[in-house]
Amino acid sequence: MRKITFHITASNQCVLAFFLLLSLGNLAGCTANTDATVTTNAASDSQSQLSSLAIDNVWSGHRIKPYLLTRGKNQFVAYFDSNRQMTVAHRLLGKPWRYYKVDSWLGWDSHNYVTMELDSAGHLHVMGNMHGDAIEYFRTTVPMQVRSLKRVASMVNLSQEQRMTYPVFLLNKDNQLILKYRDGGSGNGNEIYNIYDSQAQKWSRLHGNTFLDGEGKMSGYFEGPIKGPDGHFHLIWVWRNTPNAATNHSLSYAKSPDLIHWSDSQGKPLALPITLKATEVVDPVPPFAGMINGNVKLGFDRDRRPIISYHKYDASGNTQMYVARQEGKHWKSVQISDWQDFRWDFSGPGSLGKFPIKPQSPTLRNDGNIGVIVRKHEQVMQFVLDPDTLAPIRVEDVNIYPPEIESLTEKANALLIDKALKPLEHNVFIGAGDTSSTDSKFYLSWHSQSGNRDRAHDSISLPSVLLLHEVSY
Repeated sequence: MRKITFHITASNQCVLAFFLLLSLGNLAGCTANTDATVTTNAASDSQSQLSSLAIDNVWSGHRIKPYLLTRGKNQFVAYFDSNRQMTVAHRLLGKPWRYYKVDSWLGWDSHNYVTMELDSAGHLHVMGNMHGDAIEYFRTTVPMQVRSLKRVASMVNLSQEQRMTYPVFLLNKDNQLILKYRDGGSGNGNEIYNIYDSQAQKWSRLHGNTFLDGEGKMSGYFEGPIKGPDGHFHLIWVWRNTPNAATNHSLSYAKSPDLIHWSDSQGKPLALPITLKATEVVDPVPPFAGMINGNVKLGFDRDRRPIISYHKYDASGNTQMYVARQEGKHWKSVQISDWQDFRWDFSGPGSLGKFPIKPQSPTLRNDGNIGVIVRKHEQVMQFVLDPDTLAPIRVEDVNIYPPEIESLTEKANALLIDKALKPLEHNVFIGAGDTSSTDSKFYLSWHSQSGNRDRAHDSISLPSVLLLHEVSY
C-alpha cells in the first residue's frame, strides 16, 4: 500500500475547484486548508511519496501546454486560465501560491504554449501565446515578484519580432539568460538567438543576426540545445519544407561549447547562419518518409556520446523506431522496433491530434544498457539496447509517470469528464529547473480536448482542474 496525500488549497484561484470536488464527494469531509488521505494498491516505488495540489481551473477547450519551473525553493507555474488568460503564479515550496494575470489571451492554436525562466538577478521572464505572432513578452520589475510582471514591447528589433514562434529560454555556462525563437513561418523561417544582460536589463543578438537560415525554402525544428555530460551544448533538428508536416526531412546535428561557436560532431567549425548545405546530416530521411518534428529526441551514452531516437518508415512502409549514434567519422543508425502493419501516415498543416507514437530521449540505465521509452497508442514500452551495438535486448512495459497521477486527475475532473461532449486527453507535463534542493520530481496534470489543427471545436468543455504533483524520495 502506498499513501498519497491530496492537498486542496482554498486560495481565491482554486475555490471553485475545491467546491466541485466536495460536491462530487471525491474528498467528502475535507475542509479548506486541511488534507485528505487516499490509499492505492498501485505497484509503485515504495520509497517514494506522492503529494498533489490543486492550482487553478484552466482552459480545456483544446490541448495547450503550461509550464512549471523550480529554482531552489522558488517555484513558478504559467498557464491559461479558464477564461483563456495567461496566468503566472509563484510560491516558496510548501507555502501558498501568489497569482497574477497578464494581458494576453489564448485563441485556438495549440502551438501557443507559455514558457519562462529566471535571470541571474532573480527577475522572471515570461513569453508565449505566439505562433507566427507579434511578440508577447513580460518581465518582472521586482525580483521574485510575479505581481510586478510588465509587458515589454520589444527585445532587440521589433521588425523581426512580428512573426515569432517556438520561444525557448535557456541558460549558458555563465548562467546568462538566452532566448531562441523562430522568425517567420513554417517552411520559410529563420532561427534567432538573443542574450540578456541582467545588469543593463537589455537584450542583444547572440550571433549577429540569425543562427539558422532556411534560405526561404525550409525551416528547422529543434530539440535543444541540451548541455551534455561532456560540457558541450548539443542540438538536433529536422528540416521542413512546407506547413505540411509530412515534408520533414534530413535529421541534423551540431554542437557548441558556448552557444556562440558551433561545429559538427568531428569538431569542424560551422559558419553561421547554418544552412542545409553546411549541415551535418545524421540520417538523410527524405520528405514524406515518416519522420516528424517533435519526435526526434536526444540523449547520451556511457561514453558521453550523443544518441538520437526518432522514427521513419522502413522498406515495407511501416513506421519503426530508430536510434542513431556518432561512431568514428560517421553516424550509425539502427532500427530497434519490428512493428507489423503499423504506419502513421500523417500530413497537413496545423496542430495534429494525439500522436499515435511518442518517443522519449535515450537514457543510460542503471544496468549499463541504453533505454528508449516509447508510447505507441496507449501502450508504453522501453526498448533496452546493448550499449555497444545498439541492438535491442528486450522490450519492457514501463510507466512514464506515477500511474496514480491519472486517477487523481480524474477525481479532480469528474464533472468535466461526465459533461464532455468530445473525448478528453489526460495530459501530464514534467517540471523544468533545478530540484536538487528538494530531491523531488514535479508534474502538472489536467484534462483537455485534443488539438484540432488550430481551428475551433464545435463544443467547449468545462474548465479542467490543473494539479501539481510532487514525487519525493
